[in-house]
Amino acid sequence: MKLLFVAFLLRRCAHLNLEIFLMSDSIAEKQIVEFIYADRILEPEHAMRSGLNRTEILELADNIKQNGLISPITVRPVGENFEVVAGHRRFSACKMNGMVKIPCVIRVLTDVEALSIMAAENLERQDIDLVDEAIWLAQLMQVTGKDISDIAKMIRRSIGYVEDRLAIASMPEYLQHYLKINSLKLGVALALSQIEEEPKRQTWVEMAVRDGCSVRQAEYWLYQWKMDSLPGGVASDLPPGDVPESTYIAPRFVCDFDGKLYPPSETKLVTIARINIPAFQQIALAFRSDSESANFPPH
Repeated sequence: MKLLFVAFLLRRCAHLNLEIFLMSDSIAEKQIVEFIYADRILEPEHAMRSGLNRTEILELADNIKQNGLISPITVRPVGENFEVVAGHRRFSACKMNGMVKIPCVIRVLTDVEALSIMAAENLERQDIDLVDEAIWLAQLMQVTGKDISDIAKMIRRSIGYVEDRLAIASMPEYLQHYLKINSLKLGVALALSQIEEEPKRQTWVEMAVRDGCSVRQAEYWLYQWKMDSLPGGVASDLPPGDVPESTYIAPRFVCDFDGKLYPPSETKLVTIARINIPAFQQIALAFRSDSESANFPPH
């Protein structure tokens, strides 16, 4: 079977007028490396956006310029051209160096097989962007038509891992942005994303970014929203898993106007232009002074 595959590639190389050489001494283990014109190699159709950090590509290009391309990129035939399957960053670095021909290993792969290889290469990286990974996995699921269980097996991750990433992919852009810049923990974002009422959700998110927020606190806010959404706010109408532990102490926030503590349900995020903050502070101080005078009249 391997010999037939080698013969097939040899015929294809001759047809496409490509330079080739064989690696390994054993015929059964020979790997065909071909020098393909760079302008005939296509970027991967489903590439992960965070895979091409310009600084890293520049460093890799410099390394290739000094030491050569140690590992050929893997491509697959697409019509008369080739698509990158593995080695997207190496390919970009080679093009940055102005290489006319790039050493490649050709593999005949289906869309699903190619995506599986891309997934293995992308998810092994330590610098992977959480949001880009989530969007890429959502695309992978759509392109392959596979369910969550199949995708989990394909990328060798748990079903919960895939479910969390798909949830991230469906989050509004402002939530994804805060995840990208590490202003929110994943657990906090996942909890707040379940608040379906957009004005309230954005209020909680902005408060979490501004003041910091634990996962348990975010889950309590989610619970608070569900309570407010019920007729009369009856907790017994909520599924058991939606009610936080009874030992949890609800957070309380300082009102910037009167300086008192209030529970989240009695607070509201108010937007004030920076230029007007001094005026607001003066009004708040005057209000507090009047309140103190009314409650504690001087003797």
